[in-house]
Amino acid sequence: MADFTMPKPIFSTRQPKTSTAGNIAYALFVLFCFWAGSQLLNILVHAPGVYEHLMQVEDSGRPRVEIGLGVGTVFGLIPFLVGLVVLGAVAVVVRWRRYR
Repeated sequence: MADFTMPKPIFSTRQPKTSTAGNIAYALFVLFCFWAGSQLLNILVHAPGVYEHLMQVEDSGRPRVEIGLGVGTVFGLIPFLVGLVVLGAVAVVVRWRRYR
């Protein structure tokens, strides 16, 4: 029978060292994923007949709202950029307090 040994203990009491740059990169990745997901949902909902098929509603009396890809991008990109600015400000404040 084969013997498997782990090079590191499974449960370590020591906390791993995290970097601010890694945390910021992860936050940017999460914000980008939210933005991309909102774009995909926007495309799905505004595709002809998909929303009606999902809701199984044939109501043609409601007003049809057309939102173009540019408008969806702007309204998805602005919260993304605001999130970047907020995270950047927090990172600058934390770094400034650490070195003072």
